[in-house]
Amino acid sequence: MMLKLYKRQLALLLSVLAFLILGYLLVKPGLPDYPAYLSGSPAANGTKGLYVLLKERGEPVKAWRKPWSSLPETQGHSLVVIQPLSLTDKDRENALRWVERGNDLLLFHSSPPEWTPFAYSKLEKVNTEAVPITDLLQPEAPTRTGSIAASVRIQEASGVEPLLRDEEGVVAARSQHGQGTVTLVLMPQWTRNDTVLANAHFELLWPYLPQDRQAVWFDDYHHGVQDKPGLLAIYPAWLLAVIAQAAAAAALWLWLKAVRFGPAYTPRSWTVRRGDETLLAAAGWYDRRGLAREALSHQEAYVRSLLREKWGVRTDATDGQILAAARLHGDKADAEWLAGLLASFRKARESSVYTSKQLEQDSRAADELIRKLEGK
Repeated sequence: MMLKLYKRQLALLLSVLAFLILGYLLVKPGLPDYPAYLSGSPAANGTKGLYVLLKERGEPVKAWRKPWSSLPETQGHSLVVIQPLSLTDKDRENALRWVERGNDLLLFHSSPPEWTPFAYSKLEKVNTEAVPITDLLQPEAPTRTGSIAASVRIQEASGVEPLLRDEEGVVAARSQHGQGTVTLVLMPQWTRNDTVLANAHFELLWPYLPQDRQAVWFDDYHHGVQDKPGLLAIYPAWLLAVIAQAAAAAALWLWLKAVRFGPAYTPRSWTVRRGDETLLAAAGWYDRRGLAREALSHQEAYVRSLLREKWGVRTDATDGQILAAARLHGDKADAEWLAGLLASFRKARESSVYTSKQLEQDSRAADELIRKLEGK
């Protein structure tokens, strides 16, 4: 009798263990796919290590996930921007207005945009090996090494204060704007979790990181992470209460009246003859009315929406910003194909005459890029 009881208990225990193991294997969560240089990313290409280190040192570190037009109208704040996907002229204007009030901007970018008074000189060859780097503000400090993958160097000019230099030129500099400063560093890879402690990257960066600030913001907005208020957040609480009570009263009235709602059936006339004939009819309508340019604009809008979905590029981004994102996320062939397609779109907009034959040629090129984007 006792043996049977033990067998039942053992069988129950094995069944529970098998259920737990099987459930773990089937429902085991995968690692989230974080964008590169995200402040909350523990991945190798994230910057959570630097974020947490500043927080442990007592700095009031937070993530910024809103447009730069919403930057707080205060003083003594710092904004850390690391290899953003794209920066528009409007972003730059908003940032400079914020800096002039008495705030600091620290921009890490290996191919920085035009930003007065910074100017750049192109290198013929990029050396990714560790090289000696001199801290120009601390000449007594020992020379340390670091790897620099940037293909440009910052030119020395009036209003530009050099900070770090390698054998090719200035790799970090600072400029005064109003009551604040803009610091440009050409080595965003130094902030990554997998390289921040390599060579002397951290020792070289530490003197120029924000310290003793009222707030330190890590920009996640330009990596595709945004804070979006919910639909109910725009309404006052009293109005939401009235709407909830009205909805409850309406539901109660419908229940008392025994009003029933059935499924909605689609008329057969909407489902038959809806194949290629619809596309041919739409194409014929554009052709007869000479709307080839308008037809291409619809395709351009769809291409831009795919680029926003895949690479985080804004739909109103310039051609240069789109190509910069293509070089980061795609291969060289995709970037060249995209450059030709953008040139076709621009030529179609600027030309006085655009024929259906040109539309067919440009549309085929756009279709090829769309298939590549949808397949990735």
